[in-house]
Amino acid sequence: MSPSFDSTAWVPEQHVYGLLPLLMCREVIREELTLPPPDDRLKAVDSKHCESQIFKPPRKEPSTKDLDDEDEDDACSYISEGEPCERSDVVSWGKSRRGSWWRVRSNLREDLIVRSGVSLSSVEIGRCVAGDLFQQKGKPRMLISGKGHGCIRMPIQPSGWVTADASRAGGPQYLIRTHAPQWRAIYEAGGKDILVRTTVELDSEVVAILSCGDIVEQAGPITTIIEGVERMPIVVKSGRQNGDSHKIVGWVTTDASAADGPVFFKLIQEVEMNHQKRGRR
Repeated sequence: MSPSFDSTAWVPEQHVYGLLPLLMCREVIREELTLPPPDDRLKAVDSKHCESQIFKPPRKEPSTKDLDDEDEDDACSYISEGEPCERSDVVSWGKSRRGSWWRVRSNLREDLIVRSGVSLSSVEIGRCVAGDLFQQKGKPRMLISGKGHGCIRMPIQPSGWVTADASRAGGPQYLIRTHAPQWRAIYEAGGKDILVRTTVELDSEVVAILSCGDIVEQAGPITTIIEGVERMPIVVKSGRQNGDSHKIVGWVTTDASAADGPVFFKLIQEVEMNHQKRGRR
């Protein structure tokens, strides 16, 4: 004889659930779903609708070893790929390598946009015009999906990404390799010399002294410190020692006019640099 069906039964430990209690449970759940969530519970938000990135991985500042060792470029977490995420692969493009200098092509009829990430949809943080110079920060990446499929994207100093070459996506090549910018010391007043210091701080140790007319090579992006004073990392060739070319690395002030000081250096234009090289041949 089959057991009788009881629509009001409710014995969970025996897995017995009547129809009426189940219907009551459904109504309770339906009422809870219509209520606003309490403030003490976690909420989910699409990061695309946020003004800033919700989670940012810890920033790892590059050490001297990181900057000198190209083989460990993939592991450099200080190069942010930004948001939104976009599929890309590390590629070998031309003579690109960390620390290389690039110039925006002079025949471009549009600005080169600097974005916060590798994606073409990431936030715009600046623009470059024809002739502008900047330094490569890491290995370039090629986009492998979306409307920018085939575009070569490059991280630059001090931050941001630019399109180096869009020829595979039907666009132009934006960048051409160039020499590191050179600057000539133009400050001359009462025998005062230009000090080269170890770091960007104005009270760091002096490692060299320059005079008006000396030429230095820019080694990284210019940094603005207190009161608008511009400081620049440089490399100075100071002759040969034991048969090897000796270089001094340090920081100089290029322009202190914002703090009522002098202008110490002037950028040597590329045409003048090429003329100097031809004259030495």
